[in-house]
Amino acid sequence: MDQVVNQLVEQVQALQAQLALRKPMVLASAVGGLPESKHLDGTNYSEWKFAMKNYLVDAGLWHCVENENVDHELDQRALAKINLSIKPCASGDVRKAMTAKQAWEKLRCAYEDNGLVRRIGLYSSLFKTRFEECGSMTAYIDRITGIADQLESIGKPLDNETVGGIILGGLPIE
Repeated sequence: MDQVVNQLVEQVQALQAQLALRKPMVLASAVGGLPESKHLDGTNYSEWKFAMKNYLVDAGLWHCVENENVDHELDQRALAKINLSIKPCASGDVRKAMTAKQAWEKLRCAYEDNGLVRRIGLYSSLFKTRFEECGSMTAYIDRITGIADQLESIGKPLDNETVGGIILGGLPIE
């Protein structure tokens, strides 16, 4: 029994090390500054928000989203970058926004779901995810940690031990 526990502890520690090394990569594309896969489509708000905030921070424009009184030219550049990172199916929400702050707030109101239904859906996805569905260990860990990141973004973070336990629970017995 002690040997099994020690093996599980080692596996959890190895998974925690993998989680610590996991760093999202944001690549710039020719239009909008974000790769097409990161453009907001109405279903990926959490991922888009993370990527877009980092893109605006890198461009020195994040303050345009946080503040009311900013340089007009910088604000328009930030607004354009936000607008160019939205797929047409989701752009109706910001067409009338005059500032980057207004656009960001309209998108937040339209797509950020902190409610009970969202939380239950994320927990359900988290506990139902199985290694066999993902094709590789990397894809499996990415899926689990992605859901954990979404839970954190709505104020329900999971500690690394819990995430490691969930990962182990979704692995095949053999």
